[in-house]
Amino acid sequence: MLSVALALLAQAVPADAPEVIADEALAAEALSEAVSVEAAPEPAPALLLPKTTPLTIVIDAELGSKISAAGQKFPIRLARPVEVDGVEALPAGISGEGEVVHAKKAGLAGAAGELVLAARYLEHDGRRIELRSFRFFDAGDETLSKGQDNTGVSNVTTALAGPIGFLIGGGNTNVLPGTLASAKTRNDETFERPAQGIPAGQPLSNGEEMP
Repeated sequence: MLSVALALLAQAVPADAPEVIADEALAAEALSEAVSVEAAPEPAPALLLPKTTPLTIVIDAELGSKISAAGQKFPIRLARPVEVDGVEALPAGISGEGEVVHAKKAGLAGAAGELVLAARYLEHDGRRIELRSFRFFDAGDETLSKGQDNTGVSNVTTALAGPIGFLIGGGNTNVLPGTLASAKTRNDETFERPAQGIPAGQPLSNGEEMP
């Protein structure tokens, strides 16, 4: 009787029936991996800071047509943060370097002193953000109405906009620390978009909620 029941049971199970996973731990692990693959979010697109993006920088050294020389490097820093799509790409305060392109002290016969400056780069997270189109702000520029001014530029009669800062003074031209100027990014720059945190009130994996 028992042999007949076993024979009938063997006929009822198809030969190509899938093998049953007996190990519950392996089954749970396989299910977890499948869920993780399906739930993996797509990487966020990078932040693009396009070339010629305007920046406000601060000159952190005393320079002058009489005291400076061509090739001299001087420190600069970013005065205001730069945002892309509402995300901060360049924080205020990052430092960099400028260069004295030309310096000529005033002549005895009344020749004006000349000072030509250039902003070269800012440094952020181990990389250089190259700059171009350096110029000094005019005294009435609305950008200066936000609590800063250009009183550090003395004896200046002309400030020409262009790829470099060109100052001509009736005597020797001086630039004091804290002087504001503008520059632009030379190249397109990309930055990693910060990861989005879990919104407040959303449950965590342990059932608790973010405060």
